[in-house]
Amino acid sequence: MSIATVAVASSVAVLCGPMSTAVAAALPGRLESGRPSVLMINVDDLAATDIKYMPNVQKLLVQQGTTFTDGVAPTPLCVPARASLLTGKYAHNHRDWSISGTNGGYKGFTGRRNTLPVWMDKAGYRTMFLGKYLNGYGKGSERYSSGEPGWDDWQATIDPSTYNLSSPKINNNGTIESPGVYSSVVLQNRSIKMIKKAGTNIGGKKPWFLWVNYVAPHAGGPVEGSDPKKRYPNQPSLWLENTRPMASDKGRFSGLELPTTPNMFYAGPGQVTAGPSYTVAQQRVMRYVYQQRLEAAQSVDRAVARTIAHLKSSGQYRRTVIIFSGDNGYTTGQHNRLNKFWETSQASRIPLVVVGPGVPKNRKVGSAVGNPDIATTVAALGRATPGRAQDGVDITRVLAASVTAGKTLYRPIPVAAWPPSGGTTTKYRGIRYGSYTYVTVTATGTPILYDRSVDPYETRNLAGDPRYTKVIAQLKTIEAKYRSCSGSTCPKTYSATLATPSPA
Repeated sequence: MSIATVAVASSVAVLCGPMSTAVAAALPGRLESGRPSVLMINVDDLAATDIKYMPNVQKLLVQQGTTFTDGVAPTPLCVPARASLLTGKYAHNHRDWSISGTNGGYKGFTGRRNTLPVWMDKAGYRTMFLGKYLNGYGKGSERYSSGEPGWDDWQATIDPSTYNLSSPKINNNGTIESPGVYSSVVLQNRSIKMIKKAGTNIGGKKPWFLWVNYVAPHAGGPVEGSDPKKRYPNQPSLWLENTRPMASDKGRFSGLELPTTPNMFYAGPGQVTAGPSYTVAQQRVMRYVYQQRLEAAQSVDRAVARTIAHLKSSGQYRRTVIIFSGDNGYTTGQHNRLNKFWETSQASRIPLVVVGPGVPKNRKVGSAVGNPDIATTVAALGRATPGRAQDGVDITRVLAASVTAGKTLYRPIPVAAWPPSGGTTTKYRGIRYGSYTYVTVTATGTPILYDRSVDPYETRNLAGDPRYTKVIAQLKTIEAKYRSCSGSTCPKTYSATLATPSPA
């Protein structure tokens, strides 16, 4: 059976043209006659598996909205993910591939006058930015600028203080401020003030778009006595990258063990991108790192609750769409890795929840969506005209198509990664399609195929399995088709079926 030819007619109509009557019925309160305010919450390095430990996110977002269980960061690294959120483009098109160096960071991001906030501003929205921007922001003359193009209210953390979780510095529309309190609390309080100002000053009639970027649970400091560097001063091999939770959250997960999934500290046959084995002592430190990350995420969880409480008390909740996501996933020992930018699901999957008028409650949708789609969605909600041909699709229409079809629909997502510190050669590139991830390691040409329908933790590279010969051939064709896609040539429609391997 072909992997890409069978399409659901309703999904094609939804993604490429006007909303059909059947699909509109699936989202009865989508505000087709008006434009909602949009609150986009992005959490740095929050893995999709982390949100089960965030009770407010579960109660106020997951249970009140729709979770996309296959949310993906096509290039799972801070800068390219955020550049996609600003442009609706895959990294191979916006070309901000790395954290620093060539094609990296704030300096590597071009076309700042043609981004989502500019489009939303032109569409009549009040636009507000808060928190972490692109890595390296604030190290040059922009440190004292009044903000980036398109933003009416600009309050961005400045590097390197962005990762001082206890006391970051903020460029508040051109004035450097040092609030002196924990990062998540600063962003929580300021986001509420920004929403209040947007609602009060314009009588609630002008919609607003707020993008708030929480830094925790990203690694950060300052270093405290219980951290690996302090605890093991003479053992650098145990200095695993770590974060710092609020004091009130410290130790909350001290009894939690690392996940016991099959990919934990696993580098079996065919695991060509797995890291070197961790010693028993390093595994103990990894457990501490994992606990600290979840503890740091609690401050974000409380911030979500307090922001939503303000939306409700101010009467703005019913006309606001909330999009909650991470920029990339994160591994804490899976496949012997502690970081991101890998092709495996723990690194590339992001939490993605949408709440708002007409969005079904407590629903899960398995149709794949990525970071570029979020930017496209925000522009569509605001009826803004993008200044760039969008690689992404409106995920509210993906939701409608999935509801109409009554099943998971499939769309290929091109994936690729470049070295974190700069460089123009990919580490890997390929395609993620349904249960399949197929990539090629650039340096060696080694193919990798995971089939999560039979191996959900991606412990077996099936690229050499003869049962998958036809599947690989089809995936190669699809990858070649979309490797350099842009705008209308990027995958926009969803298929009802996937190829299956030959019988053993």
